[in-house]
Amino acid sequence: MVPDARYDRIGHGYALTRQEDPRFRALIMAALGSARSVVNAGAGAGSYEPRDRHVIAIEPSDLMAAQRPPELVPVLRASV
Repeated sequence: MVPDARYDRIGHGYALTRQEDPRFRALIMAALGSARSVVNAGAGAGSYEPRDRHVIAIEPSDLMAAQRPPELVPVLRASV
């Protein structure tokens, strides 16, 4: 566990209350263009993670990593 990761304190129920906004998803997908690989730093619950590309997900919070849906890639636990 990363000491004092902020979302370990405030992230309870994050995946239930913070739902994906289709406008943000569209902006993210447009920015990714034809990229086939993505590093998702601060991956959280994976709300905006592309499902059609190779993803490396990185998240420091145990609580947030635990809220990722099972169909997403497993998250690497890391911080700087």
